[in-house]
Amino acid sequence: MAGAIIRTCFWLACLLICLAGPLSGQQRPVHVEFGHIREQDGILLQSITCFQQDRDGFLWVGTNNGLNRYDGTHIVRFRHQQNNPNSLLNNQIYALCEDKQGNIWAAFENGVSCFDKATGQFRHITTVQNQLLGICKNIRCDRAGNVWFTSRHRGLFCYETKSGTVQYFPCYPADRTGGVHTLPNGLVEDPFQPGFWMAEIHGIRYFDTVRRQFTTCRKNPEKLSIFTPNDVSALAIDGNHLLIADHTDQCIVLYDLQHQRILKRIKPTNPKDREDFYVASIFVDRRHNLWVSTWDTRSFYIDAQTDQFTSLSHAKSEPTALGADIIWGAWQHPDSSVWLATVNGIAYTNPERALYDIYDLAALFPALPDERGLISFVEDADGSWWLGSSIRGLLHYVPATNQLDVYRLPNRTAKYPWGMPVTGLSRRGNELFIGSDHAVYRFDSQTHQFREISLPPEARSIYLRSFRLQGDRYWVFGDGKRAFAYDIPSARWQVYPIQSISQDPRFLVRQSLLDRHGQLWLDIYPEGFARFDSQQHGFVVTDTRQADYETTICSLAEDPNGAFLMATTMHGLVQYDPVSRRDSVRAENESMTLSQSTAALPDRFGNIWVADFNVFSVITQAKKQVLNFTLPINVNTARYESYLFPMRNGHILSAQKGHLVEFKPENLGLSPLRQTVLLNRLLLPDTTRILYGDTLPVHLNVEENSFSIEFSVLSATTKHRYLYKLEGYDEDWNEANGQTRASYTRIGGGDYTFRVKAVVGETETGETHLPIHIDTPVYNTGWFRAALLTLVLGLMYWFYRHRVRQTARLHHFQIQTTRLERDKAQIQYQNLINHLNPHFLFNSLTSLNSLIITKPKEASVFLRKLSVIYRYILQNKNKELVSLQDELSFAQNYIDLQTTRFGKALQITVSIDSVYLTTQIVPVTIQNLLENTIKHNILDDENPLYIRIYTEEDTLFVVNTLQKKDFVETSNKQGLASLKSLYGYLSKRPVLVTETATHFLVGVPLL
Repeated sequence: MAGAIIRTCFWLACLLICLAGPLSGQQRPVHVEFGHIREQDGILLQSITCFQQDRDGFLWVGTNNGLNRYDGTHIVRFRHQQNNPNSLLNNQIYALCEDKQGNIWAAFENGVSCFDKATGQFRHITTVQNQLLGICKNIRCDRAGNVWFTSRHRGLFCYETKSGTVQYFPCYPADRTGGVHTLPNGLVEDPFQPGFWMAEIHGIRYFDTVRRQFTTCRKNPEKLSIFTPNDVSALAIDGNHLLIADHTDQCIVLYDLQHQRILKRIKPTNPKDREDFYVASIFVDRRHNLWVSTWDTRSFYIDAQTDQFTSLSHAKSEPTALGADIIWGAWQHPDSSVWLATVNGIAYTNPERALYDIYDLAALFPALPDERGLISFVEDADGSWWLGSSIRGLLHYVPATNQLDVYRLPNRTAKYPWGMPVTGLSRRGNELFIGSDHAVYRFDSQTHQFREISLPPEARSIYLRSFRLQGDRYWVFGDGKRAFAYDIPSARWQVYPIQSISQDPRFLVRQSLLDRHGQLWLDIYPEGFARFDSQQHGFVVTDTRQADYETTICSLAEDPNGAFLMATTMHGLVQYDPVSRRDSVRAENESMTLSQSTAALPDRFGNIWVADFNVFSVITQAKKQVLNFTLPINVNTARYESYLFPMRNGHILSAQKGHLVEFKPENLGLSPLRQTVLLNRLLLPDTTRILYGDTLPVHLNVEENSFSIEFSVLSATTKHRYLYKLEGYDEDWNEANGQTRASYTRIGGGDYTFRVKAVVGETETGETHLPIHIDTPVYNTGWFRAALLTLVLGLMYWFYRHRVRQTARLHHFQIQTTRLERDKAQIQYQNLINHLNPHFLFNSLTSLNSLIITKPKEASVFLRKLSVIYRYILQNKNKELVSLQDELSFAQNYIDLQTTRFGKALQITVSIDSVYLTTQIVPVTIQNLLENTIKHNILDDENPLYIRIYTEEDTLFVVNTLQKKDFVETSNKQGLASLKSLYGYLSKRPVLVTETATHFLVGVPLL
C-alpha cells in the first residue's frame, strides 16, 4: 500500500512538472573556450604579469622569471645577470611600455629599466633625488613621448626623454614618502586631456601634466563626483570612458571623461561574487566587453550589452578552461583574439571569431543525457528551438533566455515515462508533426496539446524510421515496401508502393531526402536509392547496386552541386551522383581525424561539415583544405550519435547528447588577417643575432656564409604555412613543411634578399624581406678577377715584348761586343798607363824619397798603399763590375797617396750612404775621376782644390771646385768619353757631366 502511494505521488509530481513546463529560466552564461601557450622552444611561459606589442610586431611578455620576446613560435629571453650591469634589472617584472623611439621600458621591484634595441643593453633608474624608488608596478609612455611610472609608496615620476632627467611628483607634497599606495594596473593616460589617472587606496586621483597638479577627493575644485575616498584598486580606458574598480562599493564604475559624469556601476549579480569584489585587473576588448580578475583569485567575462558576469573556470579537468586562478594583464591581437596573462602561461580566446556556441541543456535538465539524448530538431518562427530526445520527451528551448520546457509524449510507459524516441520533427505554422517509433502526433505549440494521428493499418505493426514534411503531405517511412503520405488538409492517409524486386525480408527505408528540385528520394536497404514518380504513383528504384558501406549509412544530405552526401561508419564520407548513378568515397577522408562519420551536412558557403561524436571535420569549398577539431564535451562517453541540422540563419546545429552546438560557418570563411611575418633571429655557427626592425639590413663576413633565419607570424588562432626564398640563390620558393626556420650553408659572397611569406589556405597573409650582404673572398671578387686577367694578359704581353727585346738586344750585343771589348781594353790600358806613366811614378817616388828622409815610418805606409793600388788594378783588370764598397776601399788608398803629396792643397771628403755599399761600379772609376780632377785643376795651399764624393738617388757623384789649368801635358781628351761609352753599355742611365762657373760634377750610375 505504501509503495502504491509513493508511486502515485511520483506520477503526480511528474504530471505537475509536465504541466508547469519550464525547468529553468536563468540567463544562459556565455561560453568561453581558451587555448593555451605554456611552453615554446623549451622555455616555460609561467607567472606572466604583462604584455607589450612593439612597433615591429613582436610581443614582449613580462614574467616573474624575466622578460621574453615572442614571435608566435620562438622566444628570446632576457634575464638578470649578476655580473652584467647592462642586463635586466631583476627578473620580477610588473609592467611594460614602449616609448616613441621603440625602446622597451619595464617596471620592477626596485626601479625601472629601458632596453635599447640598437645596443642590446638595459639602462636602469633605481634612485631619484638620492632616494630608492622601491617597488614600481606601473609604467606608461604618454603622447608626448615621456615615460611615467609609479612607485608603490613614493608617488608619480616622469622621465623626460629629451633631457634625460627624472622628475618626482609626490601626491602629498608635505609627506616626503608620497603618502600613496598604488597597485598594478593603476595608472592610465587620459585620452583627451594631458594627464594621468591613478588608482590608490585613498581614492582615485588625476594628475595634470601641464599644470603639474593633482586632483583628489581632498582637492577637488570642480566638485566632480568621481573623486571620492573610496579604495580604488584598478583602472582601464575604453574609448572616452574610464573604468574604475571601486573596492569600497564592490563595483566597477563607468565614467564618461568627456561629459565628466558616472554612467553606471557594474556589479556582480551573484551574491557570492559580491562578497569581496576586490579587482586586481581590468581589460577592455574592442567590443567593450570586460575581462576582470580579483585579488581573491576569481576571473570574469562581463558582456558589454547585458553586464552579465560569466565566471571563467580554471578547473584542471577542463582543457579549454582559463587554466589559472588570476589574470594579471591582457592584450588583444589584431585578429580580435584576447590574450590573458596568467600564472599558468598565456590563455587566449576569440569571442568575435568563435566558430561555435555551446548550449548545455543537461545543466537545465540533468536527465536529458540518459541514453542517446537529443536526436531531432526543428526551428520555430520566433527563433526558439523544438527538440526531440531519445527517451526524455519533447523539449522547447529559448536560446536568448536559456529557458527550457519539457513535454511528455502520450505514448509514455512505465519504462519510458517521458515517451518513446522523437525521431522526426517538422513544423507547419503553429503545429508540430512528431514522428516516433510506432506513432505520429500533431502538437499545438500554442496550447501545448498533443493529438495522435491514427496510422493506416499497414503502418501500425512496423517500425517507423524516417519522417518528411512536403508541402501539405507528411511522409512516413519504415520497414517494408510501402510509403505512407498523410494529407494534412483532409486528414487522410495514402499508401504508395516502393517498386523493388528485392525479396530480402529486411527491406527498409533508412533515410529520406527532398532535393533542390523538390523531388523526394529514399535511401533503401538492401538496394540503394528510390525516387518518387507521381506518374507511376510510387517510388521507383534508380540504383540497385549494393555497396559494402550501405549497411552503415547514418545520414543523407544534398550538396550545392546536386550530389548526395552520405555519412557512413565504414568509409566516412561517401558521395553519390544521382544523374550518373555513380558513387565515390571522398578523398578528403584521408585528411580527417576519424575514418568514420555519423552526420554530414553542407553549409550555405559550400563547405561540408562531417561529424562523429564530438570530433568534426570541415571540408572547405575549394576542397583543398580539411579543418579538424574536437569539441570539449562528451569526452568520456560514446553512447550517442551526432546529428547535424540546418538553421534559418545559415548556421548548423549539432545535437550532442545533452548539448547543442551552434556552428557559425561565416566565421570559418573569414578572410585571413594580413599579418607581418616576424624575423626573430639570425643563427650563425658561433653566435646568434637578434633581429629588430632597426637592425636591417644584415652584413655578414666571409666566414659567416652558413646561417639560419627564424620566422613566424604572431598568431595563436590561425595556422600558417610558410614559403621562403633567398633571392640571388634560390630560383623558386621553398616550402617550410611545418618549420619556422630557413637554413643555408656555404653561400657565396654578394647581395641577397631573404623573403618569407605566410599562407593560410590559398591566401597569402603577409611577406617580409631581409636584405643580406655577405662579404666576398678576395679571390672571388670581380675586381680581383679583372686584375688577375689583366695581370696574366700583361705578363703574356710583357713576355712577348721581352722576347722581342731580348732578341734585338742579343743581336745588338753581338754587334757591340767587339766595340765594348775594345773600349774596355783601351780604358784598362789607359788606367795602367795613367798609373805607370812617368809623371805618376816620378811624383810618387819623389814623395816616397822625401818621406824616407823625413818620416821613415810614413814612407813604409806610403809604399804599401802604392802597392795596394797596383795590386787592385791588376786583380780587377778582367772584371766588368766591383762593389762600391771595394771601389771605395781602393779609392781611399789613392786619396791617401794624393793627400800625402799635395797636403792642404787637396781637400777630399767622402759621404756615402751605407745602403749603396752593395751596389756595383766599373773598377777604378773613382780613381779615374779623381786623377782627372787633379790633372785639370790648380792645387796650392792658399787656394786648395775641394773634391766631394757622395751618393744620391742610385748615383755616385764626384764634384770639385773649378780651378782649371791653362795647359795639361798628358791629356788626350778621351777619359770621360770612354767612361760614358762603357757605362752606356752597362746601364740605361747615362753618365752625368755638369760644369758651372765654380764647379765641375760627374754623376756615375750605380748598378
